[in-house]
Amino acid sequence: MSYSLLRALILWPCIAATALASCGGEDQKVAARGSAGDAGAGEVGGERAAPAGGSGFAGEAVGDAAAGAHASGAGGDAAGSTQPNGASGAEVGGAAGAGGAAGSATDPIVDVGVGCVPPPALPRLSPTSAGLPKDGLVLWLRADRGVYATESQRVCAWADQSGHQHLFLAKGQARPLWGAATVGTQPAIFFDAATNYLSVSGVLDIAPAAGRTFVAVVQLVNTTARFSAVMQGVGNSPGTYINLDANTFSTAGSLEGAYLTNNAYDAKLPTSATPRVHVLSASTMVPGTPVLSALDYRINGATQTLTRTAGGLGNGKIEDFSAANFTLVGLGKSAMMAEVLVYDRALSVDERAAVEKALSVRYAIP
Repeated sequence: MSYSLLRALILWPCIAATALASCGGEDQKVAARGSAGDAGAGEVGGERAAPAGGSGFAGEAVGDAAAGAHASGAGGDAAGSTQPNGASGAEVGGAAGAGGAAGSATDPIVDVGVGCVPPPALPRLSPTSAGLPKDGLVLWLRADRGVYATESQRVCAWADQSGHQHLFLAKGQARPLWGAATVGTQPAIFFDAATNYLSVSGVLDIAPAAGRTFVAVVQLVNTTARFSAVMQGVGNSPGTYINLDANTFSTAGSLEGAYLTNNAYDAKLPTSATPRVHVLSASTMVPGTPVLSALDYRINGATQTLTRTAGGLGNGKIEDFSAANFTLVGLGKSAMMAEVLVYDRALSVDERAAVEKALSVRYAIP
């Protein structure tokens, strides 16, 4: 697929209903096979839990139907034969390789769907060389590495480069779109429909009450729709999640935001169609802790003031997160993501600044 065609698709409006992974069991890693399993229908309107197999998250946005996917291994809907690592695929914008995206020597050679080609082997990425903190890094997704894709550049899976070997899977044929030179001059994955998220079961082995940091390089295409770049939570719950959340539940409108266990917060910064580096840190997830004392949200290096929205079932305090059983990226209506980092602790002020500097340089973000 040509880059010009990719850009045309990006400008086409997304009309799909919001969906959410409802994953349980063990984390999908190297030994796993198969892709996401069956979806369950959720309820429409209001904050309430969906039936088994679904999620209440999308039910928060009135009028959106929730559909939950359970990330399974064997027994998923993947078929076809495993292809050798380094098999050639289509070429986009001069970036050759499987599905047009380069991979890592540590990427698992697994069957992730019909027509899905594994990425070729490349040297492992180094956080230190990339200017990123190494301590506590439990997830590193980068769009020039570990992308399993079809010849039409539809992404079947995205492999972790942190060394922990998590494998994020698409749900069947609901696949986002890979493109070269899409954010700045770097590759990115375009989540062009609300059901085209990528997910894994488990919460990356982070302890329930432990702090954590989510980092994402995001370029919104639809600036008025809800989009969660990174999310962890409890499937089938009304809102037991933590996530970067543009246009969050009951937002005042077209604002960046964050969400933590039934509490939704608007930032003062309006959404934008330009690339941004988001860093959301929770210093703790101990139940009963006031949310605002635990959260630190920065966008392009600027600390954000958070204001709780009028909606939500929470009381401004962190709720029990011990049942959290999924992690996903790219849930919502139309955005591009180039890189995702998750740490199992809150980064220090200096570490956050280092992350922001490294990613801003890489993606030419002021």
